[in-house]
Amino acid sequence: MILVVCVALAITLLVLPQDTQITVADRLGQVLTFPYWEMRNFSEDIVRTQEQNTLLKQQLVELKQALATGARMSRDAMRMAGPAVAPGYEGEIVPCRVVMRQRGRFATMLKIRSLTPVDWQPWLPVISRRGYLGRLHKVINDQEAWVELMTVQDFAMGAELDRTGLLGILRPRAGHFVLEMVGRDEDVRVGDQIITSGIAEVKEQDSSGEQVVLTPRGFPVGRVIDVSSPLEQLFKVIIVEPDASFDYNETVFVITPLNEASGREGSQ
Repeated sequence: MILVVCVALAITLLVLPQDTQITVADRLGQVLTFPYWEMRNFSEDIVRTQEQNTLLKQQLVELKQALATGARMSRDAMRMAGPAVAPGYEGEIVPCRVVMRQRGRFATMLKIRSLTPVDWQPWLPVISRRGYLGRLHKVINDQEAWVELMTVQDFAMGAELDRTGLLGILRPRAGHFVLEMVGRDEDVRVGDQIITSGIAEVKEQDSSGEQVVLTPRGFPVGRVIDVSSPLEQLFKVIIVEPDASFDYNETVFVITPLNEASGREGSQ
């Protein structure tokens, strides 16, 4: 059918006068190519908008973290509490898109892709705009990696009650999270914000020795939704509702430490 239409158009153009042929051919070209160029420009605009949205989300996360850090420093000063991470810690927030999710009732792994190459390492913290999600688990290449969510069964992380500075261990338990190792007589209230504590953790051992993992302090983790002090236990039972959503994430952020060599060059 297309061939018949093209032959008919060609014969019609040959019959027309030369000036008319040029005008008609120009109009036909515009009519036939206009939808293609419109669709191409539209697709390019969508891709450009998605990239800009991802960068804007990164800037929003950085601003929120800076604001929360300032407020936390003020509270630390009021209760004379020192920082939980080494002084001078610096890192970058790298935006990544979620491209794959582990299927199952409780998802525990995400595959992410960075817009630019990243020199990332296993166990780097991963956050969303709402809060802490998990850790980098396996590096595929300089732009793709798998993330282990904090819903995985053997997950454990040092956490801190932001209001009082009390430390505990956060673990998943039967569809929710609990903050363990907090004394039964300590001050814990429903609604208290839980943050990452910045306490060093040992994840595994290799030929070079123990691998120490340091999650920076201050990332929001969740809020206390229930707290009790059973008489037969030494510690409180603290139920935590996570801030981040594990069911749907479009953009996540990997926290990568600044390269020491580049930091020295910048200081010079």
